[in-house]
Amino acid sequence: MKPIYRWMYIFLGTIFLILGIIGVFLPLLPTTPFLLLTSFFYMRGSERINKWFRSTSFYRDYVEGFRKGELTIKQKIKIIISCYICLAISAIFVDHLYTRIVLGCIAIVQAISMFIIKTKKENPEVIIKK
Repeated sequence: MKPIYRWMYIFLGTIFLILGIIGVFLPLLPTTPFLLLTSFFYMRGSERINKWFRSTSFYRDYVEGFRKGELTIKQKIKIIISCYICLAISAIFVDHLYTRIVLGCIAIVQAISMFIIKTKKENPEVIIKK
């Protein structure tokens, strides 16, 4: 691969990583899609940077569950609540019937997708007695 493409992939991965980190704090900015794009570009740009990214807590918390096709109940609840808050705010401020219908359809698809994705059981903390 040409070095210019490699650096372009790394640059784009870093931009999406920054947007994903900002999305952790701003509920209207989706974190997981940006981190999925980060993984995509880092995988093509640099194996070393990709290994680093996969070892971070951002990757484990936001991307790994989607990649494996299973989420914890806490992750599902967090996704549903943040999505529904954004959809509700949009529906309140939009004064157009068809747009509200589309937002309602998005809410239904969101709920269905949470039922399709497997629920991963959380590991209970192991208590070691001395």
